[in-house]
Amino acid sequence: MASSGNGTYAGRLMMFRTPRRLAALLLVLPLSMAGALPTSATAYASTAATATDTDGDGVPDTGDGCPTVPAGNPTGCPTVSRKASLTWLDGKQRLQVRVTSAEKACVARARIVVWRVRPNRDVKVAGANVSFSGRARFKVPRRASYYVSVSPSYSPGVAECGRATSRAVRVPR
Repeated sequence: MASSGNGTYAGRLMMFRTPRRLAALLLVLPLSMAGALPTSATAYASTAATATDTDGDGVPDTGDGCPTVPAGNPTGCPTVSRKASLTWLDGKQRLQVRVTSAEKACVARARIVVWRVRPNRDVKVAGANVSFSGRARFKVPRRASYYVSVSPSYSPGVAECGRATSRAVRVPR
């Protein structure tokens, strides 16, 4: 091997710009020569075809987030919808956010954003996580309209939780 970082392998001149690439090549080449690594696309396809899929959704159990529940999502878990509601608590002088879903894991600690409705562009007022029961309260300026959006999330082994947006609520004087 020359001092410029060049080397030959199987009669080909190879450039090594960094020592890391050289080290990676030196680690991988002995494995591929010994047959430990697949050398063709058919070898990769045959190993993927032999992977088990318990629920029959097309996602192998090794990469399936929910191996016993069939779903067409890339994670292998079903999609669960959520609903967001926003109400003005007059006695408390606060906005209350409530997130609901059929799956409890999609409610607990859901990420929400409170928006103030503006003529040209809505403005983000606050971002937070709801409680484990799916509630949060915010003190906001009066004489404005607000709505809340819930970000989509993934609960491993349970479900993919969908996005939700509430209706706009006008806060009185």
